[in-house]
Amino acid sequence: MSSEYERKLIDMQYQMRENNAYLNDYMKDLNVWTDEIKKKEETLKNTTSSTTKDLPPIRNFIEPPKPKKKSKKKNLSTKTSSSIHSYDYRSWDKYDVDAECERIDNEQKDEEEDYDNNGEDADGEDADGEDADDEEWQEQVLKRKAEYYKDCGNYQFKEKSYSQAIECYTKAIECDPTCSIYFANRAQCQLFEQRYGACEADCTLAIQLDKNYLKAYYRRALARIELEKIEQARQDLEYILTREPSNNDAKIKLDELNKNDEIKRLGRIYPLSDKPIDKRSTKPLKRIEIQEIDTSIISSSQTTKKKTIVIEEMDTNLPSSEPIVQPSSSFPPPPPPPPSSLQSEKPTIVEKPSNKSIPIPTTIPSTGFQFKRDWSNLNNQIEQQSIYFNKISPKSYKTIFSTGLDSSVFSRILLLWSNQANIDEHLIDSMYELRQTPRFDTQLSFLSNDDKRLLRTILQRLQNECSSTDKIQTILRDYKID
Repeated sequence: MSSEYERKLIDMQYQMRENNAYLNDYMKDLNVWTDEIKKKEETLKNTTSSTTKDLPPIRNFIEPPKPKKKSKKKNLSTKTSSSIHSYDYRSWDKYDVDAECERIDNEQKDEEEDYDNNGEDADGEDADGEDADDEEWQEQVLKRKAEYYKDCGNYQFKEKSYSQAIECYTKAIECDPTCSIYFANRAQCQLFEQRYGACEADCTLAIQLDKNYLKAYYRRALARIELEKIEQARQDLEYILTREPSNNDAKIKLDELNKNDEIKRLGRIYPLSDKPIDKRSTKPLKRIEIQEIDTSIISSSQTTKKKTIVIEEMDTNLPSSEPIVQPSSSFPPPPPPPPSSLQSEKPTIVEKPSNKSIPIPTTIPSTGFQFKRDWSNLNNQIEQQSIYFNKISPKSYKTIFSTGLDSSVFSRILLLWSNQANIDEHLIDSMYELRQTPRFDTQLSFLSNDDKRLLRTILQRLQNECSSTDKIQTILRDYKID
């Protein structure tokens, strides 16, 4: 009773160690994952300052500050009286207060008259200067607004929301209708929205503003191709190639136009473009009219031909020394003979293709992926799988089956062990090392009835044929099933 209790304690202790090892591996993976996430967060925090510069402003447009008006001081001549010192009593005795007040009143009247005469001209000059400053400031504001709306349109274009990009470019054009880039960008969005007429009109306006803008010519050519204005599109593409001969897009489109014209003119079909260039035929294909024929004329014996080798019963009176020559697979089989009463009584046997032996891999696997690949390639052939499995060193099972042992592979291994004639050292080492793979106890508990029967026979043979050693006792204890 005590030995049974101790065995259960040892099994429980072993299971706890295995669970702890599995938990440690899981926590290591989790810690590695958290470290990677923290590094990504740090890199994102460092790159936020650089990425936000490329995005359009989130809030509304901020107007530039309005220039301050220059205050013009009026240079009016004012006569100041000479000041008298407080200690100069003789001068104060001679000072005439009434005359001084009269002089001040006269100066104020003269200033008012001069202001009435010259003030209107001065105000007109100031107003003209202020209007000029306001116009320059308004032009500057409109240009900045246009650039802001253009940036918003570029952002929407990158997000593939073309209708919103068209609205942004339209606002930019309203602010600055002299820039050809806004028309060309809106034309590109119109092209993606399949508004080919509007695209052509915008490209024409962009070309009127800048005759050297080749992108506008190319986009107008694409729109005209869709509108079936082939000659006008060809003129645009040829103009692009005269100004920029290295433009590959224009060359490809022009070649397509010429090829389509040749197809319409000659009625020929060219090979598909997705075929490699070195394998394409240089000769164009011709159309062939398909004519229907009367199929009742053709006999059924000519239409149905089976590619099977028929083995007929041979006459047993022939001497056994003569070899029977069978038709080789290199020659086509002869046509079946016409049906007759004698041959109809003879049974026909159709050959089935034999399973060819698959070569055993020479390289010993070092990872679980290599083992699964080679094991599946052997196609469940018991002899080849037995030779291949015996080549693997039992000590490498931990690395090959590091993620666990598959149930189908384990049942196949049990079949290999049961078919083995003699119990050798390799089988004992294999059973001893295989029990140390992860989740081995789980696989052992979910065995099918056939696999359990095979395992019992193997353990019975071990107990009967082998001497009782520590390794054998460990195998019998760990492989024991209820």
